Amino acid sequence: MIPEMLDPLLADVQAHYAMPIEVAVSGPASGRLTHEQSHQELLGNNHLQVSVTDTTAVAYTLSHELLHMQLTTAGYPPLQFHLTTGQPQVDQQFFAVATALYDAALHGQIRAWQVAHGLFTPAVTQALAAGFAEKLSGDDDTALSVFRILTALDAYVMFDGRAGDWLAAVPDEAAVAADLYGLLVDKPIDSPFAFRRAVVKLWRAFDVTLTRHGFQETGNAEFATLPPVLSARQLRLALNQTFELRHSEMRNRNTRQRAYVAQGKGDGQNAFVLPLTQALSPAAFQTLYQTPLQDVLQRYDLDYTLR
Repeated sequence: MIPEMLDPLLADVQAHYAMPIEVAVSGPASGRLTHEQSHQELLGNNHLQVSVTDTTAVAYTLSHELLHMQLTTAGYPPLQFHLTTGQPQVDQQFFAVATALYDAALHGQIRAWQVAHGLFTPAVTQALAAGFAEKLSGDDDTALSVFRILTALDAYVMFDGRAGDWLAAVPDEAAVAADLYGLLVDKPIDSPFAFRRAVVKLWRAFDVTLTRHGFQETGNAEFATLPPVLSARQLRLALNQTFELRHSEMRNRNTRQRAYVAQGKGDGQNAFVLPLTQALSPAAFQTLYQTPLQDVLQRYDLDYTLR
């Protein structure tokens, strides 16, 4: 049963999707809330199913999933992965970190909507705290845990910087997460452009944290694609005035060829990957570099948002 108050939100999301959206609610009421209790799945009939697998607070959990979908259709750049390092385990680690940090940046917008619509009740707050506390106590490893940092950061976001005493159990991770949260709220995330800037800044800061503690950095500046948010003027400029086009050592997941990655001249972030099946000749490369950016984006059907 879909909570009636979410009917307008579901209708708004459906209006931006060509395929029908179905909602499936099932499972126990565990008394704990986590952001893994909902997901999307494309069904065999080409319907998109949004599933809620814990009935502790259906309106909270379902609205959280629907708001992820709504913000993407509103121009917030969708996180994409077009590259592979050739090492599945490394790919999965990069994917997990990039996604968790991306979601943390998005969750502030989602929380604000839920608060405005009365979904952050005392019962929801208590169940959410229980969910975070359980995740943070999931192992006994005394070393700094990347997983716990990401979990603590999400807790700071969802509790508006006022996460509970249960973070005292992971003081080192909580301290790192607090610094990351400070970066995240340094400027308002009130537009797709501001959101993209915040995600890139968060990825960079997290890589600095990883290397400081002896871990391998993620390389998400190249590995993860975050579609650009561009002004009308930038669209008229030549490709090479806004982006560096690099012949990456990584492979395109679809073509299995070395990928051409466009990284922003200002932030160094992968904004799109050209879906080429063979290497460009030097002459073709130079021609492409001089092509208006809008023509390149349209020719290869690449995602972007107009600022």
